[in-house]
Amino acid sequence: MAAPLRIQLTPEEDRLLLELSLDPRTHKKTRLWAMMVRLAAEGWTAPKIAQHFHKDRTTVYLVLRRFLREGLQGLAYRKPPGAPRKFTPEMAAFVEERLAEDRVWTAPQLAAALAERFGVRLAPKVVARHLRAMGYVWQRTRYVPPGKPTEEEVKAFAEEEEEAKRGRRRG
Repeated sequence: MAAPLRIQLTPEEDRLLLELSLDPRTHKKTRLWAMMVRLAAEGWTAPKIAQHFHKDRTTVYLVLRRFLREGLQGLAYRKPPGAPRKFTPEMAAFVEERLAEDRVWTAPQLAAALAERFGVRLAPKVVARHLRAMGYVWQRTRYVPPGKPTEEEVKAFAEEEEEAKRGRRRG
């Protein structure tokens, strides 16, 4: 059996750990770890602390060793690292360039363009989520002729529209 970890706290460290463990603004894991260290300093063993907090004893050993190695800074909760983001700032700039073009882009089209340019496959839902985060909104696409219609096109459309209205009334 390994020798128990001995933790000795100065009165200042004990006071700071007590404040940490009672402060509701502190992350809950940091508060828990501060309580574990204080109990260890009072002579509690790691298995007894683990039983008290319904944790595994290896967790308590990790916390106590980290405190011995790093001090109070070792008790600060750090978000665990995850996989690196696939959607990079360069991709965001590329998407903004594409959206500035005079054409309509859909999320699947943008996902295909990103895959072609950067070699990263993103689901259209992921692209849509990033678009919303960038401030873009989804609108239903419409098919309209490019540019302004000429006067002849406007007249032809008006005539077709009139004819359609007359045909509907007869019918």
